[in-house]
Amino acid sequence: MCPDYQRTDVRVKDEALPMAPRVRWPDNPRVSERAIRIRAGVLIWRDGQVLLVRHEKGGRSYWLVPGGGVDAGETMVVAAARELVEETGYIVEIGRLLLVCEAIDPKPGGRHIVNAVYSGAIREGTLAVGVDDKSLRDARWQPLEALAELEMYPPIGAELLACCRENGTGAVRVLGNTWRPFDS
Repeated sequence: MCPDYQRTDVRVKDEALPMAPRVRWPDNPRVSERAIRIRAGVLIWRDGQVLLVRHEKGGRSYWLVPGGGVDAGETMVVAAARELVEETGYIVEIGRLLLVCEAIDPKPGGRHIVNAVYSGAIREGTLAVGVDDKSLRDARWQPLEALAELEMYPPIGAELLACCRENGTGAVRVLGNTWRPFDS
């Protein structure tokens, strides 16, 4: 038993918890037959800036916190640290869990991704955009306020900004299904 986690405050958005009349299990039966992908991301901010990466898929460009998929047998913390090196060149220390959200694509064959976002601190390295990811296009420091303005997937910029404003000490945010189509 880990006493630090027993005292962790968790904030759950109202829409993250289905009420009895609205319960639909699962949200997308076609997705339920496929594996759930876990993505571990890291929110790093300092001096009024936040580290973000830009991806491009299907002709659309969007920003997100650095991170990526958890491999079988790998912890989320180890995956987050590995992905930071791969995407940004930074070696980081992973901190506490800040936010959890899901993206459940409703179309047939859609993906179900669970996003866990941790705080992080850079220990060493120089910013360099990774080359092994076919969708990664950029990694850069953005002004903190850009979190509320940039196109982000999942669309959690405002929640990330709130985490930064609380200096990572607020309640863990549980946002539920944040999926939205590219064209909305």
